[in-house]
Order: sequence, then structure tokens, then C-alpha cells
Amino acid sequence: MPRIAVAAVALTAALALTGCQGATTAAPTPVSSSTGTQSDGGFARHAEVGVVLLAAAATPGPSSGGVALPDRFRKDLTSAGFRPDVRVASASDPAADQRSAVRALVRSGAKVLLVEAADPAALTGALQTARDAGVVVVAIGDPLPGSGSGGTGVGPDYRVQGTDSDAALVGRAVAVVASLQRGEQPERG
Repeated sequence: MPRIAVAAVALTAALALTGCQGATTAAPTPVSSSTGTQSDGGFARHAEVGVVLLAAAATPGPSSGGVALPDRFRKDLTSAGFRPDVRVASASDPAADQRSAVRALVRSGAKVLLVEAADPAALTGALQTARDAGVVVVAIGDPLPGSGSGGTGVGPDYRVQGTDSDAALVGRAVAVVASLQRGEQPERG
């Protein structure tokens, strides 16, 4: 009888331990946070950086020098040593496209998201998921409003503004990403 009890306990323990193995999500490893409310630690060189833009960004504007914003982000982030994944929302349903893009970028392991929001309020859930996974969120242009319970909000960790030229905007955004990669806190603004 004691052998049966020992065998039963061993089998139960083995089955319990097999249920504890393996990853349960495809989310990236969170970066460290000094404040507990935002991700501000460093990350590996050549990390994926997600960029979520509006449909209008695909057309070179008067301050673009003839280069569309998605192309400029790809080129400048790649030159800085990152792996950019640039997503441009459709003009027909940009909010839904941006929500999908944010979720896909989080699943693919992006460490930073640069987001030019069509409807900031529509991104609240997707941005919360990103921040919960340790992804640093950087607003491009207009701010992403904070919301949520307890005053913690899901607004951006940082914001990059720019109305002077696309090149200057992208340059500031790449500088923020490079600073975050080194584990520094870029200036807010």
C-alpha cells in the first residue's frame, strides 16, 4: 500500500509541474521601470520599433522634402540600428486599423511604439495592453490622453511634437528611441 501512495504522489507532482512549463503569451519581455507607472529601462540594440501612422502620412507633404513619412521613419530608424515596423492606417477606418496595428506590434515584440493617433480615445485598450507588456508608448504630434482608473492612465510615456518638417519630427522621434534604448529618460515634450 505505501508504494501505491508514493507512486500516486509522484505522478500527481509530475503532472502538476508539466502544467507550469512554457510561455503563456507572445508579449515581449517588459523593460524595467523606475516609477512603476511607465517603462523606461533600456533594451537590446536592433530592437523592433513599431510606428503607427495615419493614412495622410503616406503622401509626401509640403514639409517632407518629397519623402513620405513612413519611408523616412523606416530609413532613419534603420540607420540608427533599430528594426522598424511601420504601419499606416487606412483612410476608411483608421481607428480600427490602428488598434489592430498596436496589438500586432506588441505580439511581434516591439519595445517602443511611436503612435500618431487618428482617435486617441479609441486606442485606450490597445495602449493599455502595450504598456502592460512593457512597451514604451510615444505619442507623435497630438497627445494621447490619459484615462483609466486610479489616476494611472494609459497616456503615452513620452511625446514628440513637430510642425516644422517631417525630417525634424522623425529626427526627434529617433532620438527619443535611442535614448530609451540606452536606458535613459528622454526629455518630455
